[in-house]
Amino acid sequence: MRQRMHSLLFIEMKPTFLPIVPATRRETTSQKMYLVSRTETFAKLFFIVSFTGLFMYVALAFYSFHTAYTTVSQVGKDQDSSSEHDDSDRFDKDLKYILLWTDKSLKEHVNLEGQSPFIENGCSEINCYITTNRTILNQDVRNFDAVIFNISLLLNWSRWPIHLPKGRSQRQKYVFYGMEASDDHPICNLLVDNFFNWTWSYKFHSDIFTPFIEVKDMKGKVVAPNSNVLWSNSLTRTTNSVINVTKTRAVAWIMDKCEILSNKMLSILKLKQALKDHNLYLDIYGCGHFQCPQEDCKKMLQRDYYFYLAIEGAISEDFVSTEVLKAYDNDVVPIVVGGADYIKFLPDNSYINFQYYTEEKLAAYLDYTIRNPSLYKEYFTWKKFYTIRKANTFNGYCQLCKLLNDKKKFNSFSSYADFRKWWFTGSLKNKCIPKGAERYTDLLGYLNDSSRIG
Repeated sequence: MRQRMHSLLFIEMKPTFLPIVPATRRETTSQKMYLVSRTETFAKLFFIVSFTGLFMYVALAFYSFHTAYTTVSQVGKDQDSSSEHDDSDRFDKDLKYILLWTDKSLKEHVNLEGQSPFIENGCSEINCYITTNRTILNQDVRNFDAVIFNISLLLNWSRWPIHLPKGRSQRQKYVFYGMEASDDHPICNLLVDNFFNWTWSYKFHSDIFTPFIEVKDMKGKVVAPNSNVLWSNSLTRTTNSVINVTKTRAVAWIMDKCEILSNKMLSILKLKQALKDHNLYLDIYGCGHFQCPQEDCKKMLQRDYYFYLAIEGAISEDFVSTEVLKAYDNDVVPIVVGGADYIKFLPDNSYINFQYYTEEKLAAYLDYTIRNPSLYKEYFTWKKFYTIRKANTFNGYCQLCKLLNDKKKFNSFSSYADFRKWWFTGSLKNKCIPKGAERYTDLLGYLNDSSRIG
């Protein structure tokens, strides 16, 4: 029995022998495990790189699309003229595009194309682009933020609708531009009523007010024209400036345009006769009258004349052209003839207003002033306080760009329902006799439309 137990113990304690794996086989297994590990690592890196590349590609694609969308060729590609668009987001950074619908009359003043004019003229807002090219915005004028129509396009009552844009967006602004005197250039076509959103002219109550001249103080601040201007209270004091008071002629008038209303000419002839009674003379230059000497009219005015007859081409509200500068630039006192309230435009005691005198009284006053040099010199006291110059013709474009950047004004609707009456406040019946009417129905319809507004 002891022998049997010993046998059993021997059997249980017998060592277990594992199979012997050759060395070459062990190395192959390790290599496989290493390759699997490396493959997994490369797979992870590949996934990370691919995901990063995909993200960068999407970001770049979005940026490219946004940039392309804001370029000229893509602006408003899918715009529909019959619906409103919410463009408030893109208006923060994008250019405001302005189309000059009439290229001839506006380009006479300044050479306009692109964004650079707004930068060069020191506008407060410079993110505007101006052009006469109607096709740059995807060949659709509805994509422009503003379209400017010159008055010259509107004066032909029967044909101008033919030349209007074919479509119109509700978001864009139609701008009227008129620097001609309204009394001589009434607009008669009924279609202009409720056509314009904004106005741009020499009239104070325009959305964009651009006078022909401007008065600045010695600090360079624009003082006038201004409906509430406050002039210096020292303008009636005798000046110490060197002013020629030994001139030889009384009044000069240089005619740039030979067409003048008969009532104006009659008044001028009366003044000329009244001056003769005081041994004074009114000399008219141009249009078949005297010719300026070879050195030019300016030197002649400064040397020979006390007064200059500054007659406006039309007696219109707020219309003060550069005609007065012929006097101010040459140390001559202007005698103004126009329809404006000159106290809003010119310094006190720097001019004589014809409308406050009869021809005889004006002649007597001029004679008295010439014979009293100290009184004559008082008319030049303004030179110690102000400068009077031609206004910058680009100021109106700066104002327009500023309006286009004003979200509240741009997004609000405005329209001139009675534009014809806004432009010319008198009776249109006598002004608006249609020219070139080819059919009786055209004439009858036009007269009926005109009669509605007096």
